[in-house]
Amino acid sequence: MIDVRIANVEETGENRPFPAHGHATLASAGGATVLKGVFEPGWRWSTDVKPIAGTDSCQTRHLGYVISGHMQGRLDDGTEFDVTAGDLFDLPPGHDAWVVGDEPCVALDYSTDATWYARGRPADAADANDAAMNAVRKGYAAFNAGDIETLASLMTREVVHHVPGHGPLSGDHKGLDGVLDYFRQVGELTGGTARADLLDVHGDHHGHALAVHQLTATRNGNTRVSRGSLLFTFIGDKITDVLELSADVPGDDAFLS
Repeated sequence: MIDVRIANVEETGENRPFPAHGHATLASAGGATVLKGVFEPGWRWSTDVKPIAGTDSCQTRHLGYVISGHMQGRLDDGTEFDVTAGDLFDLPPGHDAWVVGDEPCVALDYSTDATWYARGRPADAADANDAAMNAVRKGYAAFNAGDIETLASLMTREVVHHVPGHGPLSGDHKGLDGVLDYFRQVGELTGGTARADLLDVHGDHHGHALAVHQLTATRNGNTRVSRGSLLFTFIGDKITDVLELSADVPGDDAFLS
């Protein structure tokens, strides 16, 4: 029997007030969890949330949509951003942000990190990431930046990447050169448009890491967005085996064929 789960954000959500300018509400319905933020004029993370979070900058990754209003911000590296009504956003951790104008900024955030927003992790909480998980995050960033040197540094010479399906790139790509050539072919087939945006990383602290990502690429005028995952096996601090999994193998085959 299919279980339908429905929850009203305002009626059943957990309210998390900011000290002076608005509030956030967290609600869940089955596999859907959303944080709705109402950021009133005058709101700024460094004054309204920093005392709650206890960090120098916001360490929450935000994935979401701006319903109304206007917000600006700055990453720790100095990069500035600006979002307004109708914008989707993928905002990395390490930033400050503030409301612009005299209208509240209302946004929805579906990042799993957002469950801690305006609450803060326990002071004695251990870092959830291990060396393998951190290496995977570094690898995804390198792939999207086209940084072949960093990608190569993360893998053993004998690494094997297993690609499912029956498409032109399916099969086992063996050895460091073979895996890097696989990445090159993905770039060629998609005109350099392929991106793998990391959604979550899971690990066992024993040399395995599972990365869940969203793939976006354009080929022959068609853009495909799909979900997939990679299961990494490490020897020491190097990747030795990658098992690629897809939510839609036939769709991937058709797109690349």
